[in-house]
Amino acid sequence: MKFISAITLIAIILFSCNGSPPAKRTVIIKDTTKIQDTIIVKDSILSSTIADSLPLDAYQGIFPCKDCDGIQQTILFNSDGTFREEQMIWSKNESPKISEGSWQRKNGKIELTQNNKPVIDFDKKDDTLFAVTINGVMVNDSSKYSLTKRNLADDNPVWNKKRLAGIDFVAIGNEPFWNLEIDFQKSIVFKLADWKRPVIAGIQKPAIDRDSTVYKLKSDTTKWRITILPQFCNDGMSDLLYQYKVIIKYNGILYKGCGLMLTKKISQ
Repeated sequence: MKFISAITLIAIILFSCNGSPPAKRTVIIKDTTKIQDTIIVKDSILSSTIADSLPLDAYQGIFPCKDCDGIQQTILFNSDGTFREEQMIWSKNESPKISEGSWQRKNGKIELTQNNKPVIDFDKKDDTLFAVTINGVMVNDSSKYSLTKRNLADDNPVWNKKRLAGIDFVAIGNEPFWNLEIDFQKSIVFKLADWKRPVIAGIQKPAIDRDSTVYKLKSDTTKWRITILPQFCNDGMSDLLYQYKVIIKYNGILYKGCGLMLTKKISQ
């Protein structure tokens, strides 16, 4: 019995040594997968940044002048890459000089060209344009040759209602207050603020040249004349900029104001 017990004991010991499960090992696996950073730029943010860098709408300022009080410079930038420029010399009784050309972004600048020749380069900072070169000559102090953005009178709910009503051109003036409405297909309406009824005349073919559009009218026994000039205009009551000056001669009295084209162009 002792012999059997000894054999049994040895078997138990051997089983314990050989039959036990292997010791656990900790295996560290290094992940070598590289994850690249992805930057997502929203279209709206990108579009906003580009739009902010474009000089759309109108800009105005006064450039220095050697033999005058200054040159009022007004530039209207159109979304189709064209611009309209007006230069008015202060202290001189001269008509504004009006010209047109094209503009583009080039090397981080706003480049204006006329007849395929660069005339002026601007740096744009917020709502201000600073001239860098004029006719190929570097500007020493750009702060003296700067233009500030002006709000156009076009963005007005009142004018949108007039446009929907079929009105093609409107004009307003003050001292005294008056307004003018032209439907190129029907009639012309002129009214002073203290009149009970407006003066209405049937539309007539105007005399049009490069510098003006003139209507010669007659209502009842009164002859009157409307002159529309393609010149920038301030109404004196707001900071809005209009694209036309209007002069009305009625009963021998001159009424001056600002005009706005609600449609494409004046019918000839």
